[in-house]
Amino acid sequence: VHFHPHSESSFLVSINHTSRRPVVVGDLPPMQALTEFAKARPRTTGIYGSFVVGCFIVFRSLEAKASGAYDYVLTLSAGLQALAFALLVCDSKSQAAEGLSEKTLWAFFIAHVARLSTTFWGEGYVPEDNTGDVYLYQTLEVLGVMLLAFKILGVTTVRTIHDVGQGLERWSVLLGMGVVAAILAFFTKSTGHNDYFADLSWMFSVWLEAFALIPQVRLLAAAGGQLDESVVHFAGATFAASLAFGAFWWKAAVERYQEFMREGYHGFLFGITAAAAIRMMLCGAYVYLFVRSSKQFQGPRTTKGEYELCAQDMADMEDEL
Repeated sequence: VHFHPHSESSFLVSINHTSRRPVVVGDLPPMQALTEFAKARPRTTGIYGSFVVGCFIVFRSLEAKASGAYDYVLTLSAGLQALAFALLVCDSKSQAAEGLSEKTLWAFFIAHVARLSTTFWGEGYVPEDNTGDVYLYQTLEVLGVMLLAFKILGVTTVRTIHDVGQGLERWSVLLGMGVVAAILAFFTKSTGHNDYFADLSWMFSVWLEAFALIPQVRLLAAAGGQLDESVVHFAGATFAASLAFGAFWWKAAVERYQEFMREGYHGFLFGITAAAAIRMMLCGAYVYLFVRSSKQFQGPRTTKGEYELCAQDMADMEDEL
């Protein structure tokens, strides 16, 4: 990486619904379980398979400078996050996307746009290997923005039409996250772009992305229940992306600690490592809450007096029964 040190009553029960029966593979041998999963979920398998093939092709053709020998990890992080969004968009089983926080999607969207506004024209914070010649890192981020925009539009439209989840999440939470991210970015930004606003925007994107899962964790903690399976895959891929991002910047911080200290970039050193740690902890909390809620899930039965399913999901449920 080039770096210069210069209505609130229409959603909770819908979380307890999945429109397809889950594939039980836990008691099967690994290969047989994989085969059964591929047969049951060909679209999901195709997305994962395409990602693996893409990683193999990129790695085989990778040429890195000495100063960017591990920059592929940063590209991998962007690829994993794009994979998470692709799974969310292409493999959703319910139009209402049960258990998915709209505000989390908006936080990711704003963070990606803020980062792209700097990395497309600046040389800072982007991989220095030969993938930079074809703008692979930026392309993956653009893909993520497009997938997020499509998902936000679809989910918002369906939930508005069927009056699902209205009032459950507050815009004030997203606004508060943005304000805190901007303040932290002001105190922890560096000079990778040698441009005040570009560096501020990039660091803002890092902090906002670190906080992005807060609405999702709050929603799952409050509601419990079963998620749309695509949300589960989204959580796993996002967690993997967070690990790659954290590992890359932690290694950079350790290797360049003396340089950061000498140049007076204590704030950036703290900020980038703290943001990566927060992002990983929130992903871990998300996975933990999902596992806990899955153990408590009792099936697609619902009770009156809580949140109702949207009409389309009720129809899917009746067809299945």
